[in-house]
Amino acid sequence: MDTKQYKNTQTQHNNMSKHSYGTSVRKNKLSKETSKKESTTQTHNLEYKKQGYIAYINMLHETFAKDSKKAATKEQFVLKVSMYSALILAVFGIGFGILVQSMAVIFDGFVALVSVGLGALSVVTSRYIYKEDDDIFQYGYVRFEPMVNLFKSLVLVFVCIYAFINAIQSILNGGSHVELGGAVIYSLCAFIFCVIIFAYTFVYVRILESDLIKVDNTEWKIDCVLYLGALVAFGVIYFLISPKNPLSLYIDPLLLAVLSLMLCVSPIRIAISNFKDLIMVAPAEIDSKITQIMESLSNEFGFSDYDTHVAKSGRFYMVEVNILTAQNFKPLAMQEFDFIRERIEKALEIPSYKIWLSVSFTANPKWL
Repeated sequence: MDTKQYKNTQTQHNNMSKHSYGTSVRKNKLSKETSKKESTTQTHNLEYKKQGYIAYINMLHETFAKDSKKAATKEQFVLKVSMYSALILAVFGIGFGILVQSMAVIFDGFVALVSVGLGALSVVTSRYIYKEDDDIFQYGYVRFEPMVNLFKSLVLVFVCIYAFINAIQSILNGGSHVELGGAVIYSLCAFIFCVIIFAYTFVYVRILESDLIKVDNTEWKIDCVLYLGALVAFGVIYFLISPKNPLSLYIDPLLLAVLSLMLCVSPIRIAISNFKDLIMVAPAEIDSKITQIMESLSNEFGFSDYDTHVAKSGRFYMVEVNILTAQNFKPLAMQEFDFIRERIEKALEIPSYKIWLSVSFTANPKWL
């Protein structure tokens, strides 16, 4: 090959290399742009689904808020699902524990039976709180809800404290040996089952705003975390460190001690909230709202003074308003008093089936 031919061949080869390089760069740019577009589309789809889910939840919430009977029926259904789920877990725990000859699993099954009893108590309470007042309970059955919620939350606090004490005793006694075997299978199955029921009850806590379902949801959350803690302990001991390592004896009780303390927070908050309802502590939000409403109405109608009392019992509110009219206040008809009551009720923005509203008028300061 002569020098000219060699130069021409090299030039063609360089041109082809430059051309192929430019093509590969463009392809890389196009693939990056495509991947960016796909990721952006996926993000938009997720946001769209999230917004649709929130809109659907809000729609259900508004639907049940307008129909107390439908809300009560749905609440009882959800509580029954929770109760029967606890029964399934109890039967599974006791049966599986007998099969693998594990006293710990059998004990866990019997603990689940306690949840069945608490669930039945919630179902009965849900039936009664919407009943009309009678000769014995002349203010209705609204006080039952905070009583039951307080009792159930205190039981959950006791379970957490009991778990913490057991964990500390185990640590002081040199830790505990964790066996894989059937305990892992049971913990995994129980965890998956509890997560499903926790998610189900969590949705209806938002839809129905039911404190009874909220306590059940907290109970399932505690179960989820405890079973997850057991699975994490198994994983740490058998995959991260050797079971023969002396530290492996302390993994399970240490994890249980930390989780039990963390889990105590939710039931304690629920217990405090329901205890306040039982001793009739005035809810600050409603107290502030009724004050603003009465200030506005006093300026509009020229009332001399007013006095308000508010209390909360579970999902129900009790509002009492005493109005001192001015000497020159001369209503044209009784409908004018009812009109003022209607104004107060609408301004409070509480469904009529959730409020006990009493509005009285007097010209004598003695009756305030």
